[in-house]
Amino acid sequence: MEEDFEALLLSVQSGPLEDPPWSGLVARLRARLGCNFANLIFRRAGADPATGIEVHDASAPPAWLWDRYRERFASADPIPYFAMQPGRVYAYEELDGIAAKERDDFREDFLRAADFEHFLIFRVAEPGGCNIWVTVTRPAAAAPFGVDDRDLCARLAHMLVPALACYAALLARATETQVYRRAADLLSFGVVTLDAEGRIVGIDDAARRWIGGAGGLAVRGDRLLASESRVDLPARIAAALASGEGEAIHLGDADGIDLLLVPLAARADAGPRAVRLMLYLSGRRAPQRDYSAHVAALFGLSDTQARLAMLLANGFTLAEAAAEIGITEQTARTYSKDIYSRTGTARQGELIQRILTSVAVLD
Repeated sequence: MEEDFEALLLSVQSGPLEDPPWSGLVARLRARLGCNFANLIFRRAGADPATGIEVHDASAPPAWLWDRYRERFASADPIPYFAMQPGRVYAYEELDGIAAKERDDFREDFLRAADFEHFLIFRVAEPGGCNIWVTVTRPAAAAPFGVDDRDLCARLAHMLVPALACYAALLARATETQVYRRAADLLSFGVVTLDAEGRIVGIDDAARRWIGGAGGLAVRGDRLLASESRVDLPARIAAALASGEGEAIHLGDADGIDLLLVPLAARADAGPRAVRLMLYLSGRRAPQRDYSAHVAALFGLSDTQARLAMLLANGFTLAEAAAEIGITEQTARTYSKDIYSRTGTARQGELIQRILTSVAVLD
């Protein structure tokens, strides 16, 4: 039995890294307790229930089961999830308000209809507001849950507290990463991460837009090369890693790509593929997303003027921008005067700052 519990404990610990989280634990717990159904619900306090995560493992539930729940009980689930005391294991009839019901439609028309006769549930909570509820059921033909079953669930509830805190921290870091990537994308920066040997660890979406293009950046195996430039990029990366000093590199004017190599300090707890160098890149290229409608509304420009303003803000010359949107250079010059006037700028550098730091590009 202790070997079984050790397997459950390993599932608790590895659960935050699974997709969906704790799916291994749910399956093992159902098998360990001889259940016909087990599920885990993850939800933040105050969040829309639809934004939660549910993982379940069942032995051939009726096909109509989830449709019935969504139609009749999703908005009126009688289980008082947030009123449950964290760490306590409840039978269904022990939940607040259940025993006082004259008729329990949820029990009769859902639980018993699905043969979820014997029922245990417990809640796990962490200080940041994340919660887990674990439910297990047995059919009417099986023995009710006993003291040992409750004790096992209580032990798991205790073990899940630090695991849930880790999962909440991972979610927070993932959200921060998305924000930083979004900010870098808005500023037309891409990021490539490399390890201590100069091998690629990751490439974000913004960086991929320049790799393989006219600027000559290319990936060969796990290395980043400047194939259309005289720059020996792997050698420059190796030098930056060896010296610990950052370096800015201009690859040429074909696509206006510039690089910044930023070595990171080594950490004693980092593995062999840990990120040791951040390679930031930017390039002059037509914007991947069209913010011209926002620019037009914000500065009172026509649609064509707004498109021209966006191209100028992304580093295009007047002639290049005119060709990109299909107008003559003279027309573009006339439009640019109105653009500078309406944005309160006098030259392209000021226009770049005015537009790229405005709310127009935040959508």
